[in-house]
Formats: sequence, structure tokens, C-alpha cells
Amino acid sequence: IKKRWKKLVGRGPNEAGARGALAEGDALYRERRYDEAIAKYKVAVDRWPDSTVEEDALWQLAECWFFTDRYPKAEDGYDELVKKYANSRYLDRVAQRQFVIGQYWIAVDRKQHLPLLVPNLADRSRPLFDTKGRALKAFEHVRLNDPRGILADDSIMAAANAHFLDRQWIDADYFYGLLRSEYPDSDFLLEAHLLGIQAMLRAYQGAGYEGGVLDEAEFLADQTLVQFPDQLTKEDQDRLVTTRAEIAAQQALRHWERAEFYAKGKHYTSARIYYALLARDRPQTLLAQKARDRLGEIEGLADVSDTPFPMLPAVLNPDSLKEAELDAMAEADTVIARENDPDAGIVR
Repeated sequence: IKKRWKKLVGRGPNEAGARGALAEGDALYRERRYDEAIAKYKVAVDRWPDSTVEEDALWQLAECWFFTDRYPKAEDGYDELVKKYANSRYLDRVAQRQFVIGQYWIAVDRKQHLPLLVPNLADRSRPLFDTKGRALKAFEHVRLNDPRGILADDSIMAAANAHFLDRQWIDADYFYGLLRSEYPDSDFLLEAHLLGIQAMLRAYQGAGYEGGVLDEAEFLADQTLVQFPDQLTKEDQDRLVTTRAEIAAQQALRHWERAEFYAKGKHYTSARIYYALLARDRPQTLLAQKARDRLGEIEGLADVSDTPFPMLPAVLNPDSLKEAELDAMAEADTVIARENDPDAGIVR
């Protein structure tokens, strides 16, 4: 209906008219009369769609918004161009513009600590809401629009660092891991390893929570020492060795607290599994000897049921194991599987 209406009122497709408007817009653009050029480029887009004329006009339109500091409109314009012309000859320049806009928004947000839900009604260089979120979206556009472009890995690293500085450890870990797996030749590879380890350690919430992130951090630290022997400074190497010791201590504490929990509840089978894991896997820690001592103290002790009717589970489900024992056995099986499969713990 819209196309028919435009044709009826004399605004249907017209190549000559579109080219004329584009030429007029270019003349105004060279004179830096950007607002007047915008009107001409909009005519060119409207009068000859799905053509190189439209592609050129969309690029120039976004450029006019960029040079008049209307960055939200410019970023949307660049993204619209790439969505419609995925192999546009402007692709490299679009990525550069979107990356610069994202960097500007991140810098402004960090300097001014902009509130998320308070609308921006005064500064047209910033989005209406969520300046940082729009910056991260701009970085994402750089990567998705041109995944093998020269700024693809830069955009991932910029997003990862933004999350890291805002103490969003899980998101930072995700983007550092994405860079390591998707861009192994990146100039940021070593930095992504070092900061990825720190993000993992900060994401760990303690012995009472899931501990897979510690295993990943430990493996990544070992991988970093092996993969970058010539690039690591002495300070970096010392820090990694210290980090590995801290991880070992956290793993030992994790096993110790679980073993103590089960021992106090008189679930001795489960407690013995965790004490044994601690003594075997973390012999260099202070808790290892205490675990060996505790193993000797509870040796031969039978589990004590904490149900008021201990015979009832045996009658209703004679093949069942206590939940505590199942948990302990599952964790022990995971450790054994990781040892048997050298690729099981690889951090991408």
C-alpha cells in the first residue's frame, strides 16, 4: 500500500531523481552543510531502493549524523547499511566508526557514572537510556557484521574489559574465553589468558558453591605458563605461580569443608571420599595432613542414618544410595575422568 501511495503522489522509484539527490547531498556534505545533506540523502534512499545509489546514500547519511555528533543515529545508520548490504564496500569503515562510537560511550559512562534508567534528554551524542549497554551493542555489531575484520578481536576485548572493570566477572570471563577460542592469533591473546584467570577467580563464590570455575582457572594458568614462556615477564610468571597456589588452597578448602560437613553428620563414607581427594590431589597444602589424620580417625566408622525410620528407605528402595554419598562419588568420578582424559579440562 505504501509503495502504491508513493507512486500515486509522484514519489515512486526514480533512478534519475535519486542520483540527482545523491549528487546534491554530496555537494552539501563537502561544504560541511550536514543537516541539509541529510535531507537530500533521505530522498536518494527513498527514490531508488535496493541499489548502489541507496547503499551510498545510507553510508553518507550515517556519516552526516556521525560528524554532527548524533552518535546513536549514526550507529543505527551504519547497522542498517550492513543489514541491507552485508557485503558492502563500506564494511571496514563501518566497523571503524562503530568501534569508535562504542569506545566513546564506554569512556563517558565510566567518567560520569550514568544511571541506567534515567533518560538522557540533553546530550544527543549519547543514547536515551543505558549508554554502556549501547556501547556493548556497538562492539557486538563490529564483530557480527565483519567477524574476520581487523577490529573483530578488538571489539571482543573491549567488551570483556568493560565487564571486568564493572566487576561483572562471569560476563568478562565469557568474552575473554570467546577471544581465546575464536581469535587464537590475536594480539590480545596473552592478555585474554591473564585477565581470564582473574575473572574466573573473582567469579568463584566460595566452598559452598559450584567449583568448576576453579578447575578452569587452574588449567588456564598452566596453559598460560606453557603457551607463552617467551612473552611472560618475570612478574607475570611469579603472579601465575602464586595464583596456582591460591587455587590449590581454595580447592583444598572446598574438599575440607565438604568432608567436615559430612563427618559431622556422620556420613562417613562421603567424608572419607573428600578427605581422600584432598590428601591425594592437594598434598602440598596445609590441609592435606589434617585430612590424612581425619581419615585415620573415622576409619571403619559406619554411616549413621539421619532418618527417623531407617528401615523405611531400605524397604521402599533397597538399591538407593544416600544423596551425600552420591554427590561425593560424582565429584570423585569427575576428578578421575579429568585425569584420564587430557582434553577434558581444556579451556577454550
